[in-house]
Amino acid sequence: MPLEWDLLIFLFISAVAIGAALAVVWSKEVVRSVVFLALVFLCIGFTYVFLNAEYLAVVQIMIYVGAVSVLMLFGIMLTKRRLLGGDRCE
Repeated sequence: MPLEWDLLIFLFISAVAIGAALAVVWSKEVVRSVVFLALVFLCIGFTYVFLNAEYLAVVQIMIYVGAVSVLMLFGIMLTKRRLLGGDRCE
């Protein structure tokens, strides 16, 4: 049986997407969770390439990875949060 590289790459990308999705849920830090979410979006874009939907892949990567994830990161990083045991916001 010959080795089908496209199936092997597809299974690898799917495994990375599932692992990153689980990391989004289990991550205790919000910034890491958003980075894992961007990785999930990127893997979904690569899956669209395997389905011969290149336009959807480009839109997925540009809008979700490029805009939504970066917007979430800026929103998280620009908000003030209170440190444990302190009164000042740093």
